[in-house]
Amino acid sequence: MITMDNTSPVKVLLFTGSFPPPLVGGSVEYVYNIASNLPENSVIIHTANADPVAAKEIDKNFPQRIIRSSFISQVLGTRRKTSFFRRKTLSMFEYFLWPVVALRLIRREKPDIVHIGEHNFAGVAALLAKRFWKIPYMYYTYAEEITILSQRKLHNKIFGKILRSSDMVLAVSHYTRDLLLDFGVSQEQISIVLPAVSDRKMTDVSKETVESIRQKYNLSNSKIILTVGALEERKGHTSVISALPYIDKAFPDIKYVIVGVGSTKENLLLQLKETKFAGQVIFAGRVDDTELNCIYEICDIFVMAHRQILDTLDTEGCPTVFLEASSHGKPVVGGNAGGVADAILDERTGFIIDGTDEIELSNTIIKLLDNPELAAEMGEAGRKYSATLTPKLNAQKVLQISRDVINQNQNRNK
Repeated sequence: MITMDNTSPVKVLLFTGSFPPPLVGGSVEYVYNIASNLPENSVIIHTANADPVAAKEIDKNFPQRIIRSSFISQVLGTRRKTSFFRRKTLSMFEYFLWPVVALRLIRREKPDIVHIGEHNFAGVAALLAKRFWKIPYMYYTYAEEITILSQRKLHNKIFGKILRSSDMVLAVSHYTRDLLLDFGVSQEQISIVLPAVSDRKMTDVSKETVESIRQKYNLSNSKIILTVGALEERKGHTSVISALPYIDKAFPDIKYVIVGVGSTKENLLLQLKETKFAGQVIFAGRVDDTELNCIYEICDIFVMAHRQILDTLDTEGCPTVFLEASSHGKPVVGGNAGGVADAILDERTGFIIDGTDEIELSNTIIKLLDNPELAAEMGEAGRKYSATLTPKLNAQKVLQISRDVINQNQNRNK
């Protein structure tokens, strides 16, 4: 039997659109945390070049080699600002070009294993490389790509073939694993690696810095609800805004801070115009890590009333922001959709509720604000739980899984 021991170097070729800049978004954090904590110079990353100036700053200090191509779209959708026709044209160009470029890179670099960072058409190259050159590959999965692509006949057929032919599929939650099983992926092919809280999101900030951010947003002498995430329908900002009149009756000093950018901001502003609470909702936009850590420290409760969108089936794989808030000792409240059960330990680190029910949402928030002992107990339980999920441990898991896959592949093909 051929065996790669735990000290043997592993050469990984990673294809992903989930990579900074910008360093925001759950899938981007997930891939970045794993890649940056694998042994130095063991990974070659092929990814997007949507922002060459910012990319240059990231690449010069990153512990792995990065190859960027302008035809690859960054996972956050940097092409949304372009016209519909241009987006479709660029997407088709990417569909056809990425497999060709990926095959050339695999042939040139001769990796021990290929990693596919999310659904992308480099997966076609990985499938071909496995068939013709016996190079194994792993696939990272979240949730929304499985539910959304299952509705598209051609994508579903290609995506399904690539997934079911992979040597291993990483799932970010038990919910994602169940989706994969329903999709025809075998239990033996799936490994669950939960998201980790980045070290950047747990950096200590001084009392002076926290106070300066408190003053910046005029948050003194207020109870603070916080949501961090892209301004998208599935995140549930509308439910929190709808719950404010009920919360305000019990806590008239309530303020709601929203961190993130996205397409629904105008709709949220319109919703606020119909209420008297516009002055109690702060849109902070995209903030740096220091400011975000301060806002986590300032808030009383973290809330994301997320849900699955019925017409698109868009949902959350395992929302890392709950774990980030827990790492700051805050109680968390989330919707009962997607892989939330791996991010919130219900009634231990927070509450899982119906994110579309503004009455249940407001009652849960009031319960926590009215019971600081319970809030503190949940926050401390969350701090302990999130401490078990670190980028370093995740990278160690992925490295061992990669070694196991390589060993199995070598023995199968000897």
